[in-house]
Amino acid sequence: IFSFEGFVMGSRMAHTVGAPDGSAGLPLVNWSKKYGDLRISHFLGMHALQLLPLVAFYLIKYVKGVLVFGVLYFLFCVASFIIAWQGKSLFR
Repeated sequence: IFSFEGFVMGSRMAHTVGAPDGSAGLPLVNWSKKYGDLRISHFLGMHALQLLPLVAFYLIKYVKGVLVFGVLYFLFCVASFIIAWQGKSLFR
């Protein structure tokens, strides 16, 4: 999913939905506090590559638990993308 989110940002040549890029955002990451920001879902999707193996190795020892966690994390990433695509901020 993260590659799709990156493609959407690249094809739009912008990461903010509902306003032009460059407005003030959260400290450190500069994600928009007022409008939809596609970088959030891209960040979540990219770091799933690190988070899922760590959770599987250290926290969840059963395959079924890892699958449930993976599906829930995927749904969270998709929800963050849909909210951003609607031009709404996750932090409002």
